[in-house]
Amino acid sequence: MRQTAVRRLNEPDPLKMLSLLSPLLYDPVKAVRIEAAQRLTILPTEMITGDLRTKFEGVLAEYQKAAEHTGDFAASRHNLGNMYANLGQTERAVTHYRKAIEIDDLFYPAKVNLAGVYNRMGRNSDAEVLLRAVVERHPDLPQIKYSLALLLAEEKKYEDAEVYLKAAVSDMPHHARARYNLGLLQQQLGRDSLAETSLMGAVKIEPDNIDYLYALADFYLKRGRWERAQEIAQEMIERHPNQKIGHDIADFVRRQK
Repeated sequence: MRQTAVRRLNEPDPLKMLSLLSPLLYDPVKAVRIEAAQRLTILPTEMITGDLRTKFEGVLAEYQKAAEHTGDFAASRHNLGNMYANLGQTERAVTHYRKAIEIDDLFYPAKVNLAGVYNRMGRNSDAEVLLRAVVERHPDLPQIKYSLALLLAEEKKYEDAEVYLKAAVSDMPHHARARYNLGLLQQQLGRDSLAETSLMGAVKIEPDNIDYLYALADFYLKRGRWERAQEIAQEMIERHPNQKIGHDIADFVRRQK
């Protein structure tokens, strides 16, 4: 039960996460200790200090030994890759992800996470190969299509990126961020009508998101559509009265009329 509780803990505050999980590094059950240590690897290393750091590293060594014992399984290698990726030990992470793929080429989580590491290393072409392979073999995974689209956009392969972003939006109709990204990309491609629809869709799903409101207001500003820009600016002011950007846009529009 304690192990499951650790695994399902969803705490965005790093300090609170540390306070909740650090006592479990001393749990008498090895599985609980290991689960807690794994979760703590996502925190900045400087947060874990002193005697707690020593204990943390000891439990990680326990975990590494256990995972190496079952290292003939792709999942074990993948988990080790995750641990080293979280710890910033990139080359060791790559080694274990590759080993997982070598053991089981159908184990797509290792390909996805290796692609993420490659992206952080600046090896986007290698990351693209991996994500394309996953999307081709698993077309029912919209989040991977979305990741591939963002990578392609980063590589300035905008036409390809639009294809996968559209697919992601179609598969995840309530994913506001995907619609927002699609709208920005469609602006880049000069598809203004489609871009407006995509940005409006993002705002409709998350009307309080100031990034989406700003993107839509900016869309209208760049096209001299002052009335619509004023309307969106007013929404920004109403929803976020303490944010300066809405007031600035409204003032700018007033000066244009």
